[in-house]
Amino acid sequence: MVHGGPRSQFFRAFDPLVQLLVDRGFVVLEPNVRGSTGYGVEFRDRNLKDWGGGDLEDVASGVDYLTSLGVVDPARIAVMGGSYGGYMTFMAVVKKPELWKAGIAWIGITDLRRLHDKSMEHFKYYLRLLMGDPEDDAELWRDRSAIHFADRLQAKLLMIHGVNDPRCPVEQARLFRDRLLELGKREGEDFEYVEFDEQGHASSDIAQKTTTYETMLDFLERSV
Repeated sequence: MVHGGPRSQFFRAFDPLVQLLVDRGFVVLEPNVRGSTGYGVEFRDRNLKDWGGGDLEDVASGVDYLTSLGVVDPARIAVMGGSYGGYMTFMAVVKKPELWKAGIAWIGITDLRRLHDKSMEHFKYYLRLLMGDPEDDAELWRDRSAIHFADRLQAKLLMIHGVNDPRCPVEQARLFRDRLLELGKREGEDFEYVEFDEQGHASSDIAQKTTTYETMLDFLERSV
């Protein structure tokens, strides 16, 4: 499970989604990959202009760790996350396709340039701060956008997005869904897609959280 941000951090604290998954028998790893806060400025800045690079290698290393425990089937590992974690999920399933049985990309990002062009000014500034200039670093932005590598998808993928999301617009999920359909992937078999009409960028509403978590849990129990 990859956190959002990327300048965020997993703590040793109660997480209802993680508790739900563990209660159902899943092993959950919450890595603080490079770019996370809490480990100093140098570590926090290690994924500047490197989203989907070294941080993705950290996520992939988590597979090795889980396999080493002796209680995790390496053929039944899923990757999931929301916001930046959703972005990382999209990148993981197309850049490291051999590692995952399934993926859940929640309110994620698939096309950095499109996101930049459609965002409000303060979001554009944030993207340029973390990933450079969309013109000067155009090749980097393309290489770190999962939409351009959708043909590599092997895992069963669930995409979840709210239509009222101003930070990671629902267009980002729709673009990836449409690309998969263009590639001959079948919705309901190769991937699943869920939009929530009333949700924005995640939700603090208990009913909406419950629906989202139930959707994720149902998918995982059927897919891994």
